[in-house]
Formats: sequence, structure tokens, C-alpha cells
Amino acid sequence: MTRSRDRGQVDASLLTALKDLLPLRRALLWRVLGEPGGRRAWQLVGSHAAGALVPAVDHLGGDAAEPLPYEQLALHVECFEQLGLVQLPVAAGHGVLLPTASEREVDGVVELELDGPLDAAQLRVVQTLLKIHRNFLGLLDYSERDTLTGLLNRKSFDETFLRATVLEATRIYGSAAPESQARRRGGLRRHWLGVLDIDHFKQVNDVHGHLIGDEVLLLVARILRSTFRFDDRLYRFGGEEFVVLLTAPDEAAAGIAFERLRVNLGSYSFPRVGRITGSIGYSDVRPGDTPQAAFERADRAVYHAKQHGRDQVQSQARLVDAGLLDESGIVGEIELF
Repeated sequence: MTRSRDRGQVDASLLTALKDLLPLRRALLWRVLGEPGGRRAWQLVGSHAAGALVPAVDHLGGDAAEPLPYEQLALHVECFEQLGLVQLPVAAGHGVLLPTASEREVDGVVELELDGPLDAAQLRVVQTLLKIHRNFLGLLDYSERDTLTGLLNRKSFDETFLRATVLEATRIYGSAAPESQARRRGGLRRHWLGVLDIDHFKQVNDVHGHLIGDEVLLLVARILRSTFRFDDRLYRFGGEEFVVLLTAPDEAAAGIAFERLRVNLGSYSFPRVGRITGSIGYSDVRPGDTPQAAFERADRAVYHAKQHGRDQVQSQARLVDAGLLDESGIVGEIELF
């Protein structure tokens, strides 16, 4: 576990350690998605049974099952909310649920199935492994997440983005998954990069102070989480700039997702500040793209939005097609003058 540098690998290592050290039939790891007070769901992120490990969901391109409604797993909800061990009925055996956590929050439940009940020594083993898991996730979060909002940070963006470009190349030059699998997942999906810039954020800091400005950023992060799906990647790049890396079947669907963000942001009443709007630009992710090139395409669309009234969503491709933007000045990471 301590050699892993990826949350999915850490989750998989926890399940492997539990299976190796205890007489388990199987071990499952569930994570809670969504914000408190909003729509929530359970995502099965890893399982270990009969000697076979199914690792955590790959959020870019994985063939993941859809999340389950939060209320559907009532005993898991009890374990998660009461922060304690809960007995789980299983056929001809025993089951237990225990809460899992990162340094920031309780974020899920581990489900264990055994032939007999856990004794005191075995329970200590489980609790020790969960503490190690929590501490190491804390180290990952420290390096990969924005300290204020808890969203992913700029440092973690490049690797995820480059995985998306590989998947885009696979989509165009040869599918890695059978067509039937693609249909089950709702069709072949493309990757899109969106940039959100909060309108007039400097005025918020100047008029209300930086503490209120930080509260606005926290609430914007919450709106982002409640707007997008569990497998969309959300980043804060610094200041009032946020980035979304998502999948959608086409440009129109991506535009709908970003328009939903604009509406949700503009309809929220921020304490002491009132209404805040955002300018959003987005671009497709292309095979061989660099993070800088894709970000700059989307950022140019943001700039156009700000120059033409703010509080709007602009597609970089549509602006180019309309002759309102010139794409010829960027080739990879090199600007041509």
C-alpha cells in the first residue's frame, strides 16, 4: 500500500491486505458520491473475492457500473452516518460493515463477508489497516488536492489529461472495447475540457474581504460537485479559475453540461455577496493534445465570453467555425508569432 501513488492502487491494496490477513470470503469497498443534503449515491470502487481482485473504478474510460441510490443500501447508510460497525446479514455466514475515511472526511464503507464472526484480534487488524489506508490517502490528498476547496489541483491534472488523449486516440484509431460494451455504456464518449472563470471575483475580495472570497470559492466547488457526474474530474487551478474534464457523446451534450453549471451558479444566492456569475469556455480533447494546448483553446473561449457580456458558455470550435477565433496560432505547446 505504501508504495502506491494512485488512489485506485491504494484502495486495491487495502482489499488485498484484508483478504490476505483475514479468512474472508470477499471484501468490497464502497464510496459515497455527492454532497450532504443533495443527491447522493454509492459507488462500488473495488472488490476482492475468490482470489480475484477487481480494482477501483478508472474514472476515465473504465467500464464501471452505475452508482446505486443512497437509500438503497440502508445498512451501509447506517454504518456511514453512525461511524460504527454494523452487522450485515449474509447467506450461511457473517457480514460486517465499517466506515472508511480520508483525512478530510468519512467517505465510504468497507464490506466484509466471512464464515464466522470477527474476533477481537481480527477486528484490530481491520481497524489498523483502515487507519493506514486513511493516512496514506491523506498524503495523496495533500499532494493532489487544493487545500481550500478539496478539488483536484493543477499538479494532478496533466497525468489524467494525458490518459484522456490516449483514449481519444484509441477511439479514433481503434477501439479497445467491443462495440457491444460501448453501447452498454451509452455509446462512444469523447472527452471535453471546460474552464470556468468567476465574473468580477476581484470585486468580491475588494468589497467583502478575502474570508468571504474564500467562502465563495468553497461554495462554487460545492456547486461544481453537485452539477457534474461522479466520474467527471473537477479542478481548481488557482484564484477564481476552475477546470472540468468530462466525457460526453458530442459537443452539444458537453455544452448542455456546462450550461447547467452556468445556470446553477447564477441561481445560487451567496451569503453577503448575492448573485455571482461565471464565464465558461470549452474545447474537445484531441489525440496527441498537450494539457497546455487544450487548456488554452478553452481559455480563449472564456476570454471571448468575458469580452462579450460574461455569464455565458462558449464553445471554442463553434467560435472558430464562426470566424470569431483563430486557432492557427497554437501548435501543441508552441505559440507561433
